[in-house]
Amino acid sequence: MTAQNEADYIHWLDSLWAERLLAARDRKPDVSVGILLWPTFPMMSLTGVVEPLRHAADFADSSRPIHCRWSIMGKPGYEAVASCGISVRVDAPYINPTDFDYVVVIGGLLPHLQAAPAAHRDYVRVAASAGVPLIGACTGSFVLAQEGLLVGRKAAIHPFHAEDFRVAFPRQPFSTRDDFLIEDGRITVPGGVSILSLMTELIRNHCGPDRAAKAVYQLSLSDQKTMSNFDHERASAFRHVGDARVQRAIVLIESRKGRDVSPEQIAATIGLSPRQFTRLFQTHIGMSPKHFIVETRLRYVRFLLDNSVLSVTAIAHETGFSDSAHLATAFRKKYQSSPSEFRHRRN
Repeated sequence: MTAQNEADYIHWLDSLWAERLLAARDRKPDVSVGILLWPTFPMMSLTGVVEPLRHAADFADSSRPIHCRWSIMGKPGYEAVASCGISVRVDAPYINPTDFDYVVVIGGLLPHLQAAPAAHRDYVRVAASAGVPLIGACTGSFVLAQEGLLVGRKAAIHPFHAEDFRVAFPRQPFSTRDDFLIEDGRITVPGGVSILSLMTELIRNHCGPDRAAKAVYQLSLSDQKTMSNFDHERASAFRHVGDARVQRAIVLIESRKGRDVSPEQIAATIGLSPRQFTRLFQTHIGMSPKHFIVETRLRYVRFLLDNSVLSVTAIAHETGFSDSAHLATAFRKKYQSSPSEFRHRRN
């Protein structure tokens, strides 16, 4: 099959799948992120948060906010001007912070940290009091430190800002060698491409390895050492899918929603023996192809439970399980409930 034919085939499969699904109704996503922008914020920090979420949020390249959602918050009409001069208008008011899994503070140029609306800082303090994990991105870590929200924790700071941070917060421990640090409800990330490492890790934790791998593939992240000046050991393993054969395998599995595909078929498609393919996939993804296929199918099952009226038996058939009993066993192992219990809880 040529590359063009393969692309056409994948598009056709996705079209058939889309036609079979009902429109997604409101549901709680796997991960939800609220964003606060400080004046002169770095545009790369914003896109570094949003783009991995966008790719992980849906199948193929549909970009519907199904598995992941995000909101840029502020008073109606508020616009934050990035350091590059581009204005970004808020798309949501100050939402109850407990509706989010994370609240991200994206700081701006140091002289402008006091220029943000006072309501931004009020919201950050309320979110902290409510126990919502806070992410300080770029100089957002300065904001968290100014609010006394990094006490007893180490911060990940960009080397460029190290001396400024040391002078401003002489008793605050920090590191310039980490892509990100997660400590007791606070996450700090220096900015730049390090944010991609962090978001891939959060997606993996909340949405599963297949969503993380998809984000990595869609963003074309490589294993080049020039990608980051920070400690690569802290980055998610899914960032390092540098082998084109593994990337192609991920796309083939994901485009079919894990259905009608086997490790042996994929191995033949990419020109490897089953044993070679399994070893290569395990090395790059951290699980066997068979496990990855099941994870993808189960995620499709969960989508259908949330967004269709199909019976569990029909969903089992739709997703390639031999019967509802086999589906129930696999689903309970993954989600600690039966498909029927899961559907009932979500309604």
